[in-house]
Formats: sequence, C-alpha cells, structure tokens
Amino acid sequence: MEQPKKMTSTIVETTTEITISTPKRKSWALIFFLSLITLQFTNGIVQSLFFASDLPTIERIIIFILSVIVVYFTLKGLLWQLKGVREINISKNSLKLSKLSPLWTKTKLYNISEVKNLDIKDESASEGPTAMLQLLRITDKIKITFSYGYETITATSGIDQTEAIELKDIMKNKIGLN
Repeated sequence: MEQPKKMTSTIVETTTEITISTPKRKSWALIFFLSLITLQFTNGIVQSLFFASDLPTIERIIIFILSVIVVYFTLKGLLWQLKGVREINISKNSLKLSKLSPLWTKTKLYNISEVKNLDIKDESASEGPTAMLQLLRITDKIKITFSYGYETITATSGIDQTEAIELKDIMKNKIGLN
C-alpha cells in the first residue's frame, strides 16, 4: 500500500506566533547550469592569478574582479537552489517573510492590520516559455499571495494545491481574515 505524501512545509506554533518554513523546490537543470558557470569562472580566477603571465597586469586584475563577481552571484543562486528556505512568521502585530540561504538572507516585515485578500494563485501554463520554465522547476505554479496596500506580495511558493489550501487556512486563522 502506498503511503500518503507528507507536507513539505514545517509548521512551528507557539502561544504568541507561528512559523511556516517551506524549502525551495530544486531545479536540477538550473543547478547544473549555475554549477557550470561557477566552475568556469573559478577557473578564470585561477588562470588569471597563476597562469596568465603573458597578460598585462591590468587585464589580469579585470579578469579576476569580474570572475569573483560572477562566482559570487552564481554561488548565491546555486545555494538558494540547494538549501533555500522561505519562512513566514506571523506574530501578534507583524507578518515577517524571509528568504534564507547559506550565503544571504532577505527579510521583509509587514503590519498585520494592513494584510488583506490572502489568496492562492495558480499560474500554471500549458504551453510556451512559461510552461517550459515550470516544467524545469525554475518558476513555480502555485503561490500564496496577499494584498498589502496597492501591492500583491507572494508569501510562499513551490508547494502543491492541497498544501497551499492548508497553509492558507492556517495563515487566515492566525491573521484573523475569516
């Protein structure tokens, strides 16, 4: 008998707040692509430092600086794909959305009284470039969004429809949008 699939998100609830952590869905095509770029530019760093004696010093410095910048941003994307986590923290007065990765963290704080219209957006595409990106798991089909002023904010993505409904209900109850 087949076992039912478990929720990918983890929910930690205390008396004052709730934290929902959703790991980033891995796109192996993007991981492979970013790995190749990182390796190539790391090779560029090594070549410019040790094996490019016939190049003028200024060119070696330019190659080194550009390679370090490219390696930083590709490593940032690669680590987001491998270890990235979206975290929603709902407390009494605030809603905190965080993107956590080993190399960087991005956090935004929202006033809970201004949060409106918690919805599930299904952006599935059946053909075209968007469908290819979704097939390769580079973009996500299902997102939980909310209105904040005149802006639509994505709270989390990378989950399936059933999990999105469950998380939406939990968030609505904690925020008080019934």
